[in-house]
Amino acid sequence: MTSQIILHRPKSEKIIRYSLNNSISITEELQKKLIEKGYQFIRNYEIGNYSFDFYCPQLKIAIEIDGYAHEFSDVYNNDGPKKLYVQSLGIVVLKFTDYQILVDIEDVFRRVKHQAKLSKNKTFTI
Repeated sequence: MTSQIILHRPKSEKIIRYSLNNSISITEELQKKLIEKGYQFIRNYEIGNYSFDFYCPQLKIAIEIDGYAHEFSDVYNNDGPKKLYVQSLGIVVLKFTDYQILVDIEDVFRRVKHQAKLSKNKTFTI
């Protein structure tokens, strides 16, 4: 008797994979737009044990893009300690959903620009 191994991909994994692929194109689009607007953010930047979608060392601003994976408790629960850690280093975290970027990217830029002004004042004030 031959035993068969049947491999299948659960629907949830398929959805996550689609979401991650979609988020990658969203981050690429955001990075392109940030550069066009004059912001120099590094993509996939690690601070301590944590990774951020974008980071600007000069302004101490990290940007997180929350996609479908952030709806799962283990990913969501990791966000609290991550944010506290970088805040202890004086870094501001801006969080956006992939939906916000797709629907109203200009609002995303307004928020980044506002925080950049605040960070510049904090960084360069004597």
